[in-house]
Amino acid sequence: MDGTGNGTEWDAVVVGAGPAGAAAAFHLARRGRRVVLLERTAFPRDKSCGDAVNRAGVELLREMDVLGDLPGAFGIGGLEVSMGPAGERSTRAFRYGREDPSGGRYGIVVPRSLLDDVLVRRAVAAGAVFRPRVHVRGLVSEDGVVRGVEAVTAGGRETVRGRVVVAADGSTSKLARQSGLVETARGRLGYAMRTYFSGAPVLEDTLSFHMPLDNPATHSRLPAYGWIIPLGPGRANVGAGVAEKHPGVRLDDLFDRFVAELRATVPWFADARQEGPPKGAPLFFGFTPARSWSPGLVLAGDAAGMVNPGTGEGISFALESGKIAAEVVDARLAGGPAEDLSEYAATLTRRFSGHLETGRHAVNRHRLAWRVLEDTFDSDRPVFALARRAMLAPDHTAGFETTAPGALDDIRHCLDPGLRLAAPLVEVGEILADTVRKDWPFLDRLPALLSEEYLMAPRPALLVLLAAAAYGQDRPPVALAAATDLAALAAIAQASVDVTPPGGTRVPRQNWGTMFAVLTTDLFLARALELCATQDVRLTARLARAIEDASHGRMAELAAARAAGPSDPRAWLDLSAASGTAALCAAACDIGAATAGAPGAAGEALSGYGRAIGAAAQLADDLRRLSGGLDRLGRDALADLDDHDAGLSSVPFRLALAELGGEIRLEGSSRPERAAELTALVGRTTALKQTAVWIRELCRQAQQSLPGVPEGPARTSLHAIADHLLRTARPDLGARS
Repeated sequence: MDGTGNGTEWDAVVVGAGPAGAAAAFHLARRGRRVVLLERTAFPRDKSCGDAVNRAGVELLREMDVLGDLPGAFGIGGLEVSMGPAGERSTRAFRYGREDPSGGRYGIVVPRSLLDDVLVRRAVAAGAVFRPRVHVRGLVSEDGVVRGVEAVTAGGRETVRGRVVVAADGSTSKLARQSGLVETARGRLGYAMRTYFSGAPVLEDTLSFHMPLDNPATHSRLPAYGWIIPLGPGRANVGAGVAEKHPGVRLDDLFDRFVAELRATVPWFADARQEGPPKGAPLFFGFTPARSWSPGLVLAGDAAGMVNPGTGEGISFALESGKIAAEVVDARLAGGPAEDLSEYAATLTRRFSGHLETGRHAVNRHRLAWRVLEDTFDSDRPVFALARRAMLAPDHTAGFETTAPGALDDIRHCLDPGLRLAAPLVEVGEILADTVRKDWPFLDRLPALLSEEYLMAPRPALLVLLAAAAYGQDRPPVALAAATDLAALAAIAQASVDVTPPGGTRVPRQNWGTMFAVLTTDLFLARALELCATQDVRLTARLARAIEDASHGRMAELAAARAAGPSDPRAWLDLSAASGTAALCAAACDIGAATAGAPGAAGEALSGYGRAIGAAAQLADDLRRLSGGLDRLGRDALADLDDHDAGLSSVPFRLALAELGGEIRLEGSSRPERAAELTALVGRTTALKQTAVWIRELCRQAQQSLPGVPEGPARTSLHAIADHLLRTARPDLGARS
């Protein structure tokens, strides 16, 4: 190869040597493809960016074998978000779990001047040809198919021909506009600005985000955020970003105002020294998978709008989109002409919906998400806790798992392999994701009801599949299984509705949290009943009755709480078993048996199993939270205290509160301190031990419902799930997590 492009047709021409372009070039070259990587600047070069790479990005860097070339990278173990008006912000911390066995952390921070140079060198080592100082002017197309690019170098104009072009030329991509994949006007671009500060003390391994920022002129809230990202001892990347431009708002004023806020409110920042003037860069949020390709062309990274509107993060998305582009292009090249690259769009949809807002209304939808987030930031109501984790820490949520391993990891050992439930659960996950990804894409990453990160909680969908299999249903009732999971999500959303605005008053105002809870409840319920109706109208009626019964059970719990409740602790357990998780698990077993044509008595027996196992699973979740861990919604022990006045606290908490005299006072200044204090108080009571006793009792009750179920792998699996809960019913559950 002559390296000039003249007289050479490359397998792939990659334009832009940032993370997306370098990753695409590396993965193509490693597969033996002839690749040229064109870049308009000389390397190494600086790049305005937050410099943070999350866990997914770190794994991609490890796959490229470059982590050893980044010795100065600073390890990141968590995220801290401060929400609210300046000077009055509330803060929540998200730790990203254990270090992995290889010693890696959740994420790293490394300046782009180093990271991009290392990635390009790695691509060259794999066989790619790197050509800096090449200004790409446009696409070369023949018969509607992209065949290369026109470029200008120090030697003059030239045509660089390739069987496929990967456009990774940034948020203002000239190639994306010329191809018609992105509107010429580019809509309203966002913008971010950053610089480095030094002279700070040793910083924690935590990314810090502050949102929203105020309009410097009007003091109104903007869809804007500021950040402090540690680079190592005494040095930090500090910046501000806005999701869309606003008339009269200058980003440099926004940045200066944020720095002034930090100097006034963050003690260690008061004497930090700014190293130089801030640098800015545009942000494009128009991620639309269907418009990420045309014949012979794919868009990757920022050029495809793959930027998180909440934080501006894009490095991990760039690395992965470059890898996906390489995989799709390589597969197409192996089969002949590579014009049809639609699989690239399909893969982006499956992988990134929910991480990234999709379509031209992305910023508007994200504005709604921010309003909900700010309005509910201090609430641990179920759907708000779910949405907060999905929006702020998406890589630590399970999402609606759509890959076989994730769908079954938590209780895989309980399930007979002969049932082959992985594929049906993957289909269920896709149905759940499709329900929300069009109009509510940020919900696509809500943690599933079953996750390897949390305690085992039998999903209604799984119980539908097992009940149907127990009575010989050959074809798994996937739609019905998805319907029951959606009903469970609706119950979670409904439990978050609050007619009393914050502060305890009834002053009319826009309560974004309640509106969000009502809308999501309606969305999930409508879709659940629609799915049932497509299968069997009679089963639709059964599911509707189950939802009604669960709601009545919840109302009975609330009424009892407001009336000071029953004096017998067991009465609280009976109330709980008639609502929520228990009621919907009972309905799932009943529907699964009915769709398989099981006798009525069999359905009743399985329904009894579902109610007992659902109640046990809920108690186990409560036990984990109140003994020092996090429940499956990511909540700590304070969730019970926060919700007590509304009558939403758990049965174990009610028991503990009664023993503690009906009142709890905490002295800790931070949320983790107060949660630990509450855990210690609850641990001094008999509540956790009594809860463990009840879990064991319910699990045995569930197993006693199974003798009438035909012998076989489904019955064996149902029995094993109860055994699993029996083994985990220990008062120290949270402390072991």
